[in-house]
Amino acid sequence: MLDTLLVLHNPIWQWFFAAGIFLMLLELCLPAFFLLWVGVACFLTAGTLLVCALDSTGQALVFSGYCIFSLVAGYAFYQRNSVSLITSGLNNREDQLIGTVFMLGSPLYVSNNDSYNKNYVTLNDTRWVIQSANEVDLDAKTKVRVVAIKGNILLVSQLHC
Repeated sequence: MLDTLLVLHNPIWQWFFAAGIFLMLLELCLPAFFLLWVGVACFLTAGTLLVCALDSTGQALVFSGYCIFSLVAGYAFYQRNSVSLITSGLNNREDQLIGTVFMLGSPLYVSNNDSYNKNYVTLNDTRWVIQSANEVDLDAKTKVRVVAIKGNILLVSQLHC
């Protein structure tokens, strides 16, 4: 009973709790996630000190252990859940268009691939030149899918439903 009263009246856990809150608030101002995990370590240390009475060496060891654990756990979490900007298609409009399905407004003839008789389509506010990917004439009102991009030309093939 006396040990419990000593732990509750020991203000060290309150300092760790306050430091955790301060680090979480400071994390809002900084672009890195480092302080978030150190703040989590402060909260865990405050919880441990609330339950157990430790001297200053024990407090330092517990805090260090929690810091290492939370930083490694945070690193593993972000590695598993991060999205690479290279593979996400972010700001890569060409890769976002592959697989897009639309209906041809006019016939698409293979012989129209010269500079004066090109077929166009507007996708996502951009006008694209379209060509048949497998060198087949396509009628108007045919559903096609973008299969590749060659420069500024969308290569399309007929969608078989």
